[in-house]
Amino acid sequence: MKSASATNQDRGVLGRAEVVVVGGGLAGVAAAVAAARNGADTILVERSQMLGGVATAGLMASITNFYYTAKNELVVGGIATEVVQRLADAGAAPTDWRDRSCPHFTNDPEAFKTLLIDMCLEAGVRTLLDTWAVGAIGDGPTLKGIFVETKGGRFSLYGQTLIDAGGDAELAVWAGAPYHEDAARASLEFRMGNVDLEQLFRYFRDNPDEYPTAKDVPQSLEEVERHWRGRGYLFVPHGAGRQMKLVQEAKRRGELPDAVGLAVGLDALGMYGIAATGTAVINANFENGDALDPWLRSQFILDARRSVPVVVEFLRRNMPGFANAHLVATASEIGVRGTRWLDGAVVLREEDILSGRRFPDAVGMAPYRKVIDGLLQWLPHAADIPYGVMLPKGVEGLLVASGKSASTQPRGELRGQSRCMQLGEAAGTAAAMCAAQGCTPRQLDVRALQRRLLEQGVFLGDEALLRERGLA
Repeated sequence: MKSASATNQDRGVLGRAEVVVVGGGLAGVAAAVAAARNGADTILVERSQMLGGVATAGLMASITNFYYTAKNELVVGGIATEVVQRLADAGAAPTDWRDRSCPHFTNDPEAFKTLLIDMCLEAGVRTLLDTWAVGAIGDGPTLKGIFVETKGGRFSLYGQTLIDAGGDAELAVWAGAPYHEDAARASLEFRMGNVDLEQLFRYFRDNPDEYPTAKDVPQSLEEVERHWRGRGYLFVPHGAGRQMKLVQEAKRRGELPDAVGLAVGLDALGMYGIAATGTAVINANFENGDALDPWLRSQFILDARRSVPVVVEFLRRNMPGFANAHLVATASEIGVRGTRWLDGAVVLREEDILSGRRFPDAVGMAPYRKVIDGLLQWLPHAADIPYGVMLPKGVEGLLVASGKSASTQPRGELRGQSRCMQLGEAAGTAAAMCAAQGCTPRQLDVRALQRRLLEQGVFLGDEALLRERGLA
């Protein structure tokens, strides 16, 4: 008989690869697929039993259109566009998404789960699910591998280049990289079925003051109607319930509490509705505090799950279109907006984004929006995403690819599903090139990386900007 402590000991080497990616969210999948497509033997490590992270396990089933500028210019390419197009081809996202007028690429999370598996298999990624990274293996300042915990015990896993795509910068912190840390909100999404979305739309159309047009995109009921009638997707901004008289009057009658334990903001009521399935994903709780505190994080999850049936019953009793609706699923994981983020080789600051500053190491471009004069507006230009935001100080052999933990000020300037895929593709491509050349990410010729990304369809500017960058 084996002793109970046997699985707590290092049981040897589980695997070796040229590139090891930690975290199987959208950043991690994009990184692993890009690395493998570029010829690198690649292992992807994910702690849950599915790929996609917040997009799938977290049920955040809508990719915001951070693809087109206010001028309707597509400034995102590569894997980030491939993913949306493949979802659309599968009937799981809007088929006419290629336009600024499509505010969100609301999608079927079940189809998304399968798509991400397919992409990894097609590229030849070796995927380890149910596998937790629990420590770093280094040689001085150079990261060489990780310790992982599995159902079969603890093992070591080695890579020439490692990519931290987990969203909490754990690997970078274990390796000794400088970082920032702060508390942020968390939310638990849930999905309801048999929702009469047409009735809900008509309520907003007949009561236009109930729809908060300045809070998100779309920003007018005319846009809402075009998206609903033309595409079959109904978007209700997060926080809409706080501006709806119907909701607030019901709250005053005592039909919705202010909180369930640590879960507050139950009246937020953001929604992504899909006509074809009669379903709506709903965002209706906030948990505020340090999500790295194990006890507090556990209580967040417990209270968030307790809050869901309370909100479901409230919607059934009060919200147009929900009288016969029912709960289909709650997210497998709570979505945390941020914890730790990198103090990296380059810091992308908000003023850089607003001014349109150009970075010589740009590996992607992205549209941005900003509240200006009280209105949420898209900037007329796309901002650069610098390679250096993924490079930790004082650590070699590592790239940090999550938008949540990339080096920005303030935190989260690169947060969002499209940007995570952009960072992931750049990191994976860079890691594969490092493997082929026998160099570290810091030593890599960024101009060569940019050329490779251009070959992969990544957008780095129009012809004039490419000439300015020396890439045309």
